[in-house]
Amino acid sequence: MAEGSMRCDVNISVRPKGTERFGTKVEVKNMNSFSNMQKAIEFEIERQVALLQAGRGQEVVQETRLWDESRQETTSMRTKEGLADYRYFPEPDLPDLEITEEQIEVVKASMAELPVAKRGRYLSLGLPRADVLILADELATAEFFDATMTAGAPPKAAANWIMGDIMAYCKDKKMGMDGVAMSPAALAEMVGLIDEGIISGKIAKDVLPRLLQGQGNKGVRAFVEAEGLVQISDESAVEAMVDAVLAANPKQLEQYCGGKTKLAGFFTGQVMKESQGRVNPALMNKVLMKKLAAAAAAAAANMGSK
Repeated sequence: MAEGSMRCDVNISVRPKGTERFGTKVEVKNMNSFSNMQKAIEFEIERQVALLQAGRGQEVVQETRLWDESRQETTSMRTKEGLADYRYFPEPDLPDLEITEEQIEVVKASMAELPVAKRGRYLSLGLPRADVLILADELATAEFFDATMTAGAPPKAAANWIMGDIMAYCKDKKMGMDGVAMSPAALAEMVGLIDEGIISGKIAKDVLPRLLQGQGNKGVRAFVEAEGLVQISDESAVEAMVDAVLAANPKQLEQYCGGKTKLAGFFTGQVMKESQGRVNPALMNKVLMKKLAAAAAAAAANMGSK
């Protein structure tokens, strides 16, 4: 093929419908094109079928035939009565190799997980097929994902961080997942800190580039505490921040009480700014909405008394 030419042999045998064993094999040798191969196969099938249907199946013998291009048919070259004509004999230097089921199981157990099995396992975790195809596409990514789950991270949370921020980091740095200095255990710990409310998702995103450089591998919690990034979840501290923001923006507060409730987003942003992004978002929203509602009620009561 590399030289622009080809030569091949084809073996054809047919069987009546409903039978399991094939009929006598006929070899057609020295095919030099795909076109001739197709023609020879089609002719030989028709020839053998016709003989069988005519009750002349004994005329289909084990033989070697050639393709006659001018006559568009196969012709007999030589017959081969049995295996002896093919010179089959055991190779004396290759003794029989007997493999036990136990040996097969040992080899299977030592094999790496195949991609199809890996995808099936990820699907069984409840991950979307799109996520599965990405995570199982490269061995390094799959190994990092598996190790993160082993360290305790929920599958979907681990998948989201790996496919999102971490892969974006790898692309920017032009490296693979195996080049990431952050350990899977550190990622699992970071996810756990978010779930516990110790850090917010925003803080995690801000600190992740340094974690990916391995800075939190000795303990993500200790790292964020040392950096002063632990989320503010003390309700009294959050109330003090909200009160300070409302006091600093009386005009906007008046407009909110007057019906411009979309300004709640403005106050949210101001509290986040005041806390440098460290305030617990859920707690902050609860406290803020409570105080805005109280301010609106007080304004409405004041208007009623007038």
